[in-house]
Amino acid sequence: MICLYACNPRPYPRRRPVAAAVALLACSIPAAAPVLAQMNVVATTPNLADIVKQIGGDLVSVQSVMRGPEDIHNVSPRPSHMMKLKKAQLFVHSGLDTELWAPLLVKGARNPKLLYGRPGNVDVSRGIILKEVPTRGGLTRALGDIHAYGNVHYTLDPLNGVTIARSITDAFKDADPANADAYEARCRAYSTRLRDLSAELIGNMKPYAGTPVVTYHRSWPYFLDRFGLECVGEVEPKPGIAPGPQHLQECIERMNSQGARVVIVETYNNKSNAEFVAARANGKAVVLAMEVNAIPGVDTYEELFRFNLARLLEAFQALGLETSARQGTTPTSGG
Repeated sequence: MICLYACNPRPYPRRRPVAAAVALLACSIPAAAPVLAQMNVVATTPNLADIVKQIGGDLVSVQSVMRGPEDIHNVSPRPSHMMKLKKAQLFVHSGLDTELWAPLLVKGARNPKLLYGRPGNVDVSRGIILKEVPTRGGLTRALGDIHAYGNVHYTLDPLNGVTIARSITDAFKDADPANADAYEARCRAYSTRLRDLSAELIGNMKPYAGTPVVTYHRSWPYFLDRFGLECVGEVEPKPGIAPGPQHLQECIERMNSQGARVVIVETYNNKSNAEFVAARANGKAVVLAMEVNAIPGVDTYEELFRFNLARLLEAFQALGLETSARQGTTPTSGG
């Protein structure tokens, strides 16, 4: 309003011209804060996408290539995936030989910022202590789908999530230094939550420490080791190889000899085989989530662990399992 009077020394007219009214309105409305563009991130999996959300908050926009229920190793690259990467500033992936389809997406996207070795290519396997690393010269196709660098399902340990969060945070700080303090603060808070969650769930499982289980695929060593359970066999005769009748029978015999009553099966594997084996060992097959969104209700990386541990505790209690902590005995070691 001051600008109008200062610019026009004549008496204010009874009828305001349209231009003057517009100018008056413009002066009376506070200037809008500039809209800051979000950093565009694409992650290979829903687990990684959720960690990106936790660290980036409203400073980032993230999309996941995978939906959640599917096998991480068997995703088919699509043009729509490549278009997501074409517009991305960062590509967050599991590294190693986890997602052999990921380099194909990067190549098809033709986004030089995301090429291997560039800052936009964020490999979160760095800093992870891998399990089941093959010995030199020990890799042959006769062993099934063995990974060259070790077991790649490291996101199933919530404390590895802390390491992953640090890798993502460092990439964010490099890409967007103006908001480095915000990313760092969120990383520290999130890492504390993951450590607290891990301690809480380990405590919940303590009465069942050493409980033997069978898994369908070799997906769970990080998870089982973190929460004190013991794998004594697998429904697959070798990783990625479908079981035949003979191996299913051997698996049943192993469960009975080792006292295992629970079979853990992934959302994408054959639940009928898991239920067949579990039923003949007077046990239960339990479907667990390997990824966020793999099962309804598993909406975050933290919720994935709460859900999986709750399902296992429910099965152990329903089966009336007793552990070494209750019996005062030493659990039997499986082969």
